[in-house]
Amino acid sequence: MGKGWKIFLSISFFFLIIILTISILSYRLLNKSLPKTTGSTVLTILNQPVEVYRDEYGVPHIFAGNESDLFRAAGFVAAQDRLWQMDFSRRVANGQLSEIFGEITVDHDKFVRIWGFKRTAEEIVEILSPESRLALNAYADGVNAFIETHTEQLPIEFSLLNYQPEKWKIEDSIAFVRLMGWKLSFGWYTDLVLQELVAKLGEKKAREVFPDFPKDGPFILPASHQHVWAKTRNFINSGLQVQDFLGFGSAHLGSNSWVVSGEKSECGKPLLANDPHLELRAPSVWYEMHLSGGEINVAGVSFPGVPGIVIGHNEYIAWGLTNGMIDDVDFYLEKINPDNASQYLNGSRWQDFEIVTEEIKIKDAEPESLQIQFSRNGPIISDFHPTLKNMDKAVSMRWVGHEASDELLAYLKVQKSKSWDEFTEALRHYKVPAQNFVFAAANGDIGYHLAGGIPLRSRTNGVLPHEGWKTKGQWLGQVPFEKLPNILNPPENYIVAANNKIVDDRYPYYLSNLWEPSSRASRIQQLLSAKEKFSLDDFKAIQTDIVSFHAQTVLPVVVNIMEAVIDSNSSEDLKSIYNLMKDWDGRESPTSIATSIFHTFFLRLTENTLKDEMGDQLFENYIRFGNVPNRVMAALLKKGNSEWFDNVNTPEVETVEDIMKRSLLDAGTQLRGLAGAIITNWAWGEIHTLTMRHPLGRENLLDVIFNIGPFPRGGSSMTLNNSEYRFDLPFQATLGASTRQLVDLCDLNHTLSVITTGQSGQRMSKHYKDQTPLWLEGQYRSLMMGRNEIIETAQEHLTLTPL
Repeated sequence: MGKGWKIFLSISFFFLIIILTISILSYRLLNKSLPKTTGSTVLTILNQPVEVYRDEYGVPHIFAGNESDLFRAAGFVAAQDRLWQMDFSRRVANGQLSEIFGEITVDHDKFVRIWGFKRTAEEIVEILSPESRLALNAYADGVNAFIETHTEQLPIEFSLLNYQPEKWKIEDSIAFVRLMGWKLSFGWYTDLVLQELVAKLGEKKAREVFPDFPKDGPFILPASHQHVWAKTRNFINSGLQVQDFLGFGSAHLGSNSWVVSGEKSECGKPLLANDPHLELRAPSVWYEMHLSGGEINVAGVSFPGVPGIVIGHNEYIAWGLTNGMIDDVDFYLEKINPDNASQYLNGSRWQDFEIVTEEIKIKDAEPESLQIQFSRNGPIISDFHPTLKNMDKAVSMRWVGHEASDELLAYLKVQKSKSWDEFTEALRHYKVPAQNFVFAAANGDIGYHLAGGIPLRSRTNGVLPHEGWKTKGQWLGQVPFEKLPNILNPPENYIVAANNKIVDDRYPYYLSNLWEPSSRASRIQQLLSAKEKFSLDDFKAIQTDIVSFHAQTVLPVVVNIMEAVIDSNSSEDLKSIYNLMKDWDGRESPTSIATSIFHTFFLRLTENTLKDEMGDQLFENYIRFGNVPNRVMAALLKKGNSEWFDNVNTPEVETVEDIMKRSLLDAGTQLRGLAGAIITNWAWGEIHTLTMRHPLGRENLLDVIFNIGPFPRGGSSMTLNNSEYRFDLPFQATLGASTRQLVDLCDLNHTLSVITTGQSGQRMSKHYKDQTPLWLEGQYRSLMMGRNEIIETAQEHLTLTPL
């Protein structure tokens, strides 16, 4: 053997040893934080022993002798599985990401500090009910007991980022709930974009591209005021960056929920379905639990970091949620004192701004100071700078979520409710974010109730900004709970809530103009009208349905127009693409080529119709709220002739036929770039894929460790099996059914459930992604409540004992 060969083998052996060593150390590092789920563990904060049984998917069933111990154990168990996710979420809510990520997240933290979820949480702590305070304190005690006893066994993310978790505070749980309120609030974004539309295009054209444009007309600012609104773009852009970082860079945060009475159920009692559409990330936004102790016996899904069940059932009732789509934000123009920039006009007098100074700590850098000014209406958002020097106007924001309220009390009372009356009484305490609550009871009742803080406005609506120094435009309080839309046992024997418009225009209070297109609700109604009786198997098929009612409605209009465009002189390429789309049935399967053509065509049609008038930046902001362009384009197509179809950048006057033809050709070009020249390779699942990303999965190497996917997906934002992509980043799926819940009130001991990933946030746990195959295939697992059966089938049993 030659000398060179020996050197080569020695070097190879050396690197092999290094690789093996790194692999072994990495494996041990990843595995050392896996929680203890069998045997017994001493938990000194308990008053009595608590039993924790886990099923084959790691879902905990917690049995305690009292509610305090129940919530202590719930906090401990949630921390076992999701501690880093909980810590990340509270850092987002508190504006403290820069402490672990450095300068890259400073703007994120500044944006969140302006919203002030932590400040609001501190105010809420002062008005908490005794029930909520007990649950929050007990839960925090459980989380902290885990942190204190596992300092050397923390999840791998803490080691990668080189920090230790701080003690959990009850403010952290509350701030996270307020963060969820922001995520499900859209007025902060759409109101500002609409103001830019009016400023750039004028009222007439803005009306055409903003559904339900206010009938009382806009508050059109004089030209001298427009520089103020330009300042709000920093606020918009920072908000969009935060959304992107959190993995939900779109505004379709909606849901499906429906319920049928016993008259339409094979078992003779109600059936309820719910699938909230939230960001699809790793780990799942939901954590499944069964809690039994004191007066509580409830099962369903919770948010890691928050005590109690958000969506679920007890022994008497079941409930589901969909986003109310309520406009709960208003903006105000504030006049600044020309002689004293620290004052604003309030009526006829100058009033000092309230000033709050926030310190943002930054990893490997000096802290930054942020001054936030407040008028009587709320924080100033028109500039991130500490002063309004050289400005005579500013913009402030009022949000329902800035008012102290006790949502946890509502959930605690819902969990103990046994009837519609008790359920609705519990909802009186619920304010943020406004939600559609769908209800079913074992006694046969079905119902719906909107719950939340709805601004009672002195003006008709809150779409466009108000003059902050005037009384007109100020809120007069909130819409009385008794006046909120609700229904019990409708004659149709079913209720559908899919983010569609809640009431007609006869309703005396302004709710919103941000509704989702009615296509999902229409499809559910279509399917519920197709049979007399339903089973859970039928509900499974409905939840996983991938027929686009939107496409079935829009496509005939498109075909009617295109028939006049496609002729013998058209290229074979154009004709073949058109024929595939024309004959499509609207079923958005992963193998469908026509689905790819339709979505790409509709995207290009939207761009070719609107972008020339709006310009690049305004168009990009406009399409981020995906339901608006979907509704607008459907309406423009139905209308047929509109100035919008003319390209203002050309001397010709284009028609809808011209824009459609161009858009179809553009769609072909885009699809060739995405999937190649061979049309048979244009399957929807080839270009529409899902990767559930971990917050650290943005980095190379770590993405392989933490991310889950990619997977080919069917459906879209317009199908019941929701799989939304962003218009500005087609066609990566970002949102969808974050959990699927099916409840048969004949058998509350065996409801059906599935989440997107798994119970554990620990990468080496077998429960990190064990529910993903079920979720992808439209399958479910049983969530039990009967103690004897739970004990008999449990895969793991841990006893938590006091000293």
